[in-house]
Amino acid sequence: MQFLWVAVAATITFSPLPSPATAGWQGAVWGMTPEQVSAAVPGVRAVHRGETLSNARKQGVRDSELYGVALQASYFYSPEGLTFIRFNVPFRRCETVVGGLVAEHGHPSKVSEQAILRVIVWDDPESGNRLSLIHSASGICDLRIRSIHDTDNGLD
Repeated sequence: MQFLWVAVAATITFSPLPSPATAGWQGAVWGMTPEQVSAAVPGVRAVHRGETLSNARKQGVRDSELYGVALQASYFYSPEGLTFIRFNVPFRRCETVVGGLVAEHGHPSKVSEQAILRVIVWDDPESGNRLSLIHSASGICDLRIRSIHDTDNGLD
């Protein structure tokens, strides 16, 4: 039994979590430039004059799929590079995406009930990502994936 605990401790000690410099999503790494993301992720198209959210500007999009739902991934950049990826989920498909998130990541690490919004957060230390879903009965279902180490974009 003692050997098992030593093996578990060694696995944890020698299997470092992704650093903010290597964590990312489907080939994109947090901090990359738009050009680097376009080179690393097939299908990313440049966006000119994209919207600004949470101190970052949308500069790329790609057709994507999450949990069987066809979506568009929007890539947002700050001066530090790729900051987050956003999915504007069709409201009628929000429950499917939430079910997929729970199946893949388990129970959320945080749920924040606000006046008209619910923010649900999953932390995934293995991938180095934080997934934040903003949901409202008024028709909003917005999923953002970003570095687990980034707490400066107003979603926490």
